[in-house]
Amino acid sequence: MAIYLNEILTLSQSEYPDWTICLNNANQQQIYSFDENRERLLEHISWKRHSGSNTSFRNISTKYCLQFIRLDKDQKWEQWLFLGAYENCGVKSFADGHQMYDLKLMDRFSHFVERLIVEYKKIQGPKQAKIKIENIETITVVSVLEKKYIQVNKPFEGYDKISLSFKELKTIIKSNADNWRILLENINCVYAITDSLTGKVYIGSTYGYNGVWQRWSCYVDTNGLGGDVVLKDLIEKDPNYGNNFVFTVIECFFNRDGNASYILERETYWKQVFTTRIFGNNRN
Repeated sequence: MAIYLNEILTLSQSEYPDWTICLNNANQQQIYSFDENRERLLEHISWKRHSGSNTSFRNISTKYCLQFIRLDKDQKWEQWLFLGAYENCGVKSFADGHQMYDLKLMDRFSHFVERLIVEYKKIQGPKQAKIKIENIETITVVSVLEKKYIQVNKPFEGYDKISLSFKELKTIIKSNADNWRILLENINCVYAITDSLTGKVYIGSTYGYNGVWQRWSCYVDTNGLGGDVVLKDLIEKDPNYGNNFVFTVIECFFNRDGNASYILERETYWKQVFTTRIFGNNRN
């Protein structure tokens, strides 16, 4: 059963005229935590107008705003991290012509900052930077994290660029890094495990509800084994052999409830492409 944002925040309708919801696309540095770089993140959510531009990035005309940032810079899915409630204290203008809102973080809803994740699809396209507060009644809550959103130093650069050494994968999984976990839980895929010593490739796939994160966690928990026959033989001979593996997504499926049989068909296709049953590490 869906839980909607205002079931958690409980704004009264009489307060609606004073509030706006701001939706910020992920910044290039993929900074989501004030602990990591408070100045840069606050600048990102406060931006109004670039120097030399006659057009505002967004107009915040209300006294208060709820600030969210998208958790995927590729904009392929619609989950947003709550960055707090702010009082709009006006506009600051700078010598080079750019303008920023003077936003002051409020104590209200502070216990949800960097913990609350919601889902909302922009109706007016990727450049839409704010929506009416009434949407608070239909925006769905994905989760409230026990701790603040965690990210590791390795940035997520897109689903088409996921290629991780086993060491990197272990760091991501064991730290439960939210900037990777949430993204990998939201897709299934066909993946390759490349043995960097021999060049041999293993092709596998995921089709469970918790997606790539669940399957790749299994490899980390078993030191690279993951239940695969040939990989098991290699690791039984050398318990540290998994450190030679590189994990790569080669085809994504964004519907976690997707057709498992179709994903398995695509797995078979990629095994044929890479001839992994003959020259690689697949036996099935």
